Amino acid sequence: MDSATRLQRLTGLDRQGVYFGAATALAAWASFAIASLLHVQNAFWAPMAVWIVAQTSRGMLLERGVHRLAGTLVGAMVGFLLLTSGLPTLASILLLALWTALCGATSQLIRASLGYAAMMAGLTASVVLLPSLGDAGQVFTLALSRVESTLIGVLCVMLMGWLILPRPPRQQLLERVRRLAGEALARLASSAPSSREDGELLMALVEVEQQLAPTYAGPFKPSRGVRVDNAFVAGTLGLMAALRTMAGAGGAPDRRALQEALTRAATALKQPLARGSARDALAQASALARPLDRGLAAALDKLLMAEQAALAWRQGEDPGPLLARGATLVTRRDTRSALIAAAGSGLVTLAGGLFVFYSDWSNAWMPAMGLCTFTTVLSSMDLPQKVAPKMAQGVAVGVTLAALFRLLLMPHAGSLGEILLMLAPFMLLGGLARASTRTAIPALDGNMCFMLASQPFLSASIAVPDVLVDSAALLASILLVALVYRLLPRDPGRRAGHLARLILRDIERLCGQRGGGLDRRWHGRMFRRLLRLMLHLGRADRMGIGERAGLLGVLNLAHAIIALREERVDPRLTAQQRQELEAVLEALRRLAGAPEDARGRLMAGREQLASGGADAALMGTLDQAREALDDCAGLIGLAAPDRGASSCR
Repeated sequence: MDSATRLQRLTGLDRQGVYFGAATALAAWASFAIASLLHVQNAFWAPMAVWIVAQTSRGMLLERGVHRLAGTLVGAMVGFLLLTSGLPTLASILLLALWTALCGATSQLIRASLGYAAMMAGLTASVVLLPSLGDAGQVFTLALSRVESTLIGVLCVMLMGWLILPRPPRQQLLERVRRLAGEALARLASSAPSSREDGELLMALVEVEQQLAPTYAGPFKPSRGVRVDNAFVAGTLGLMAALRTMAGAGGAPDRRALQEALTRAATALKQPLARGSARDALAQASALARPLDRGLAAALDKLLMAEQAALAWRQGEDPGPLLARGATLVTRRDTRSALIAAAGSGLVTLAGGLFVFYSDWSNAWMPAMGLCTFTTVLSSMDLPQKVAPKMAQGVAVGVTLAALFRLLLMPHAGSLGEILLMLAPFMLLGGLARASTRTAIPALDGNMCFMLASQPFLSASIAVPDVLVDSAALLASILLVALVYRLLPRDPGRRAGHLARLILRDIERLCGQRGGGLDRRWHGRMFRRLLRLMLHLGRADRMGIGERAGLLGVLNLAHAIIALREERVDPRLTAQQRQELEAVLEALRRLAGAPEDARGRLMAGREQLASGGADAALMGTLDQAREALDDCAGLIGLAAPDRGASSCR
């Protein structure tokens, strides 16, 4: 190993990382200089906007910058209105807490950068109102300076990103997801079941799904190509579920033509789209599969739509009209996390506002802002318990460096130019730490707290007691938040169990639906939840990688239920046969609570219908439902309140 490689491993920085870190530092330094030269109050907000908006993905950077500015504008307006409305101060604090709770919940319900805009609207209202509680006359100045600083910081970092960041690898990601679909088709054609290989392919799909947002992000709306990749992910999930049905049935379809069509489609999908399309082979395979396996035919239809949409997108056309609603993934909405974020953000903002209001300390807003900001940020994360210690480390370093800056350097500063020269090495160090794979997370919070606590203004107090009290209060407030989140139960398995219960609830609703359009609404939501479930199972290290693939049996159960609903209205059924089907569906509506009863009723209904002369198609659907229900044992076990080893067998 040469010295360059050892240095890269030690620092977590490669050539591109050094370039990005130095450019980010320059943007932060320039934003502070511009804001200071324009005499913007609290000019340190400008580089704080740079640190938090900076991303290695150009699309994410531009998208985050635009939505940060939008959230800041809305939040500043709300903060200004609350303090100038003539309401009692305590009422304004209460309304602020309600506003931040609403913004915290909204950030979890709409997700992506729109969710970030909602979070910023809540934080900015707090930034404007809390320092103004002791002096309502400065609220307009604070609101205006917050907007001005954010605008300066966002423009600087967006210019940096536009100049140095490469275009996102959208075509490469599309080719990767097509290759994964091709691998699934090849496994179908060979009918070589392997739970471990299925699990590895499934986790690869989860990884791809996680890359979609940063790759297709844009300043105003995501690229239309994200729907194409989503459609390939959804279609491949359906193929993997169909593979489990075929394996359980004891082999591949009888028709050689279907295998040949699947093989041709797999080969075409594994090649770049520029070399040829799999459209014709997929269409032929779908037609051949339709009389043999409706679930497989539906998955092939989704892949066909995705391939047609990919061709349109590659030619610069809108792929949307080629994608049915059920062919892609729906936006993730996390109601449970929204309630947690609302409660955390609202209560802490209320406590911070009361602390500032009843305190005689002029800088009481600083620890209050630390409490509000870090609570809101941590509440927006999937695993705040894991991130909180890293944030605390960054805060400790940032506040310590800020205190040294104020005590050792600021007494020698006689002009803005000298302050800028003093800040430059700190900015460069912060930029490189932010770009490092080893320190990226703590460095973000360290940079933010350094700018907040250093108070790099000629008018700032440099008295030792003031510096120590300000630094200690900010550090204590943030460490308190980190400690609280660190002590919360850290169990991704609980999130997995919650998702499993939501999936089973969808199955139960599916049994009771009678209107049209059901399948389209159900598929996108189910695919998204399955991917999230796999992600949390991976984090919790629960289930073997092969066992996770078995959870796809729920898709086959859904197809069987849809088929049973259609069979139920068949005019050829006798009244008694229709009654048996109703009883089976009724038992499946209570699947989560009584899985053994559901399986028993399914078996009893099959025997009754077989003795009553039901046709082969109906019997085949009932067999598919039984096999899929057996495959759902792991999912039902996850959904059990005690997360035990309950089974539907």
